[in-house]
Amino acid sequence: MPAVRVASKRFMAQDINGRTKMRSLLSKSSGQFLIFISIVMLCCFPLFFYVMKIFYTKDLDELIKFRSEHFVETNNPMLKVSDIEYWNRFNEDMKILSYENSYPLNKVVQKSLFSNAENHEIDYRIYYRKISIEGKPYVFMSQIAMIESKDLFRTLSVQYLLFFVIIIAGLLGIQFILSRRLWKPFYNSLNEIENFNLEKGKVPEFKETTTTEFARLNNNLSKLMKENVASYKQQKEFTENASHELQTPLAVFQSQLDLLLQDDSLNEYQMRVMESLYDVSSRLTRLNKNLLLLSRIDNSQFKETITIDFSQLLEHQLMYFKELASNNKITLSADIQNVLKIKANKVLLESLINNLISNAIRHNYSGGFIHLEVKHNIFQIGNSGLKTPLDKEKVFRRFSRTSEERKGNGLGLSIVNQICKLHSWDVRYDYKDKTHCFYVNFYPE
Repeated sequence: MPAVRVASKRFMAQDINGRTKMRSLLSKSSGQFLIFISIVMLCCFPLFFYVMKIFYTKDLDELIKFRSEHFVETNNPMLKVSDIEYWNRFNEDMKILSYENSYPLNKVVQKSLFSNAENHEIDYRIYYRKISIEGKPYVFMSQIAMIESKDLFRTLSVQYLLFFVIIIAGLLGIQFILSRRLWKPFYNSLNEIENFNLEKGKVPEFKETTTTEFARLNNNLSKLMKENVASYKQQKEFTENASHELQTPLAVFQSQLDLLLQDDSLNEYQMRVMESLYDVSSRLTRLNKNLLLLSRIDNSQFKETITIDFSQLLEHQLMYFKELASNNKITLSADIQNVLKIKANKVLLESLINNLISNAIRHNYSGGFIHLEVKHNIFQIGNSGLKTPLDKEKVFRRFSRTSEERKGNGLGLSIVNQICKLHSWDVRYDYKDKTHCFYVNFYPE
């Protein structure tokens, strides 16, 4: 049974292989928040500009009214009619005009007038008030130039942009800090799950958290893992015990068949039946042997490793398979391009080679081929066979058989997969150019 892992690192790299790029929760929430706040800020800018212009106009109106009040209180009592010309000459924004009924008295109006400073017409806020000088009626006019809309817009845009950058940076910083703190229990649990291996049978201990949702998640994960570990242990124990218990009756059964086959009194029909039973007995013996091997691998009983010349070992093993391939009219060739030394358990490495070559012979046809290649740190074996590719999801599963017409117990490739997992090697299957190919990478990146 394969280990249960959360392969988040592999998922994060999916974009390299052309698949959908994955992003963290924090980056997703931050990105959505940034888009939302940007839209809100941009939509609010016209309203902000309109409100600022209203308040700015209101301040100008208060200022020109204050000037008018100040003039009436301080300057008006001292002025004479003869002083009006001099006053108007030296006060551009506050003038004394002859009284006319056409002036809108005691209210602020807006007019476009020529400005010498700007050299073009601009808007002014103007306030008219009736005054009396030496008993004669006059109109006091107080005016002030307004900032042009484009200048106000430009100034406000710079300020708004600065405010926007500060508020975004501040909010994102606060959100990042809070999110990291809030999601810390989740990432702790995720790390524990990534390191969980069902075959080791150790359930991770999750750190306590005061967040209700994370506490529920951790409790359910612990419960699920404990149930899986218990089920896996029961399965392993059953397989191991059954295999051990079957050894003796199988040995007795086969020995009795051997004795019966030596009996000269058997007729032709009885001999065919005995040969069929002998074949079944041999298959049961191989199945039991493979189950015991898998059980020993699962229980980590092959811890001893040495440095082995794989190329030399492969050449030695090929001596036993060339005759078998020849008997099945299969062409067996090898291309060993370099010496490949690896650290492994020798018994398991021999089993890996034997199972891969046996699988290639068993699932081949008369007149077919098998080609082995050692290049750099990869061992490749390709063979002819079925005209359709195998299911990559099932090819390394236990008791998974490509065809009911082929002999085998469906454990050979599963044993190869378990041996590779034990040594941290990569094994994969591919179908190209009408050839079934298996690759073993002894030093995966």
